[in-house]
Amino acid sequence: MSTSSNERILVCVNYGHHGSKLIKRGAALASQLNAPLSILVFDSLPEEEYKHDKKIDMSIFKKLANEYGADLSVEKSHAYNITNVISNFAKEKQATQIVIGQIAENLWTTLLGGSIIDTLLEKAPFADLHVVPKERADETDNWNFERGVSAYLVEQTDGTYELRFDDSKGFTYEGVFFKELQTDFNSGIFSFTKDSHIFEVRVDDGTVRRLVDIDET
Repeated sequence: MSTSSNERILVCVNYGHHGSKLIKRGAALASQLNAPLSILVFDSLPEEEYKHDKKIDMSIFKKLANEYGADLSVEKSHAYNITNVISNFAKEKQATQIVIGQIAENLWTTLLGGSIIDTLLEKAPFADLHVVPKERADETDNWNFERGVSAYLVEQTDGTYELRFDDSKGFTYEGVFFKELQTDFNSGIFSFTKDSHIFEVRVDDGTVRRLVDIDET
């Protein structure tokens, strides 16, 4: 990506549905300023407990980074150390604009009773700070799902797909199932990789009726 300005954009995300929205907003800013884009994934979640969520999210983040010509980095650290990680990475990338989500601000306030904005302004005075409100980062979407679990889709004779959780032979697709909150049925979203792309399809009571990506419906 050729640039005509001295601007450099850094987007800081954690795992979760809002991360891709923040990346897209950062990419729009980078395009507007004709500036290079860097993406920092701040990993403070327990490995085993969130391994399925991380797997899906990283696949999506890598796809977006490739689409926008951005470099992608992952930094493992504790949540209380987020300002040091961001400011040090921003210095390394010579960032002039830093984009973070309001969720990070809320997390920092909850943990230490302070403001991540004030701390970052002090630690990274060389960059402008953009804090994206959650409702704008998520637009109209709400991620009302449980943590992901390994699952499989098995094609049926009528063209639908049955959701299964046992590692049985003959499955059609292997992926991660995110169950909707507050439901007793296996309804939610099944994420899987097909032809090097991440697909998310709707599951209704253990059945995928159409293998159509949610973004296309």
